[in-house]
Amino acid sequence: MRSKWTQGILGFLLFVVLAFTILMYFLINSVPVTYKEGTIEAKYAGAGEYQVESIEIKDEQGESRYMLYYPQDSGQTHPLIAWGNGTDALPERYDGLFRHLASWGFVVIDTFSTTTGTGEEIAGAIDYMLIENSDPASPFYRRIATEQIAAAGHSQGSTGVINAHTNHSSGEAIKTVVSIALPDLKWCDPEDIYDTSALKVPFFVMGGTRDFIVSPTSSNKLALENANPDIPVMMAMAKGAAHTAIEDDGGKHRGYLTAWMRYQLMDDREAMTAFAGDEAEILRNTDWKSALSKGIE
Repeated sequence: MRSKWTQGILGFLLFVVLAFTILMYFLINSVPVTYKEGTIEAKYAGAGEYQVESIEIKDEQGESRYMLYYPQDSGQTHPLIAWGNGTDALPERYDGLFRHLASWGFVVIDTFSTTTGTGEEIAGAIDYMLIENSDPASPFYRRIATEQIAAAGHSQGSTGVINAHTNHSSGEAIKTVVSIALPDLKWCDPEDIYDTSALKVPFFVMGGTRDFIVSPTSSNKLALENANPDIPVMMAMAKGAAHTAIEDDGGKHRGYLTAWMRYQLMDDREAMTAFAGDEAEILRNTDWKSALSKGIE
């Protein structure tokens, strides 16, 4: 027969397991994604006009190095988006999102690195594509719009894209930085610490209201407040989105992420209306919380 002490311990352990399970549900699972008909968000959450191809790049030892997604050969140059993976994530984790972005006219490069917080791998991916763009033997010869390069990343990778821009020489090529599920600084390893005051390009912080431990509204807002006062900045938290909401097809982040890239890299004036001015759509969209902007006109 169990003692009261044993029963108490078992009861406590059951409570801990149940509480942990509930917490993980809220952190990992997002509410179903919907878009308001007729909005800019809905338009850019839909598929773009390009058919998409992908290719895996391996090094001399046969190890996977990069995954590339790009529009089928259209005789045009295309903007480049360099991606930063979350901790322990690989390109397949974001396959649907990358295909979506490529359908809107972007070349997307992702590394097979699962630790991208320093930005070194992300900066190296940009260097690789610039070399490929200059090599007549490369299938990407003159396919990249070298003045239209962005960096976007998730979780640890969201610190990496900041660091790629601020701490590496090739970061000077980056024209906009997007951090998704940006961790509070207290969760960052020392080598991954980011400094938004050093940014020199438009900065967009995207989060989710269920991501209240790793990337809460307060730390996202602090990152924005500490940013270089001379750059345009924006922040918005997707209602019901958890820490992993960007994975797979991009979830609730997909529409405005695509619109931001079209606005910043392609001067898409329709996409711009989602962000610019006091009447910007994202500021009025009730599916998004804590939306803030500065210098976006």
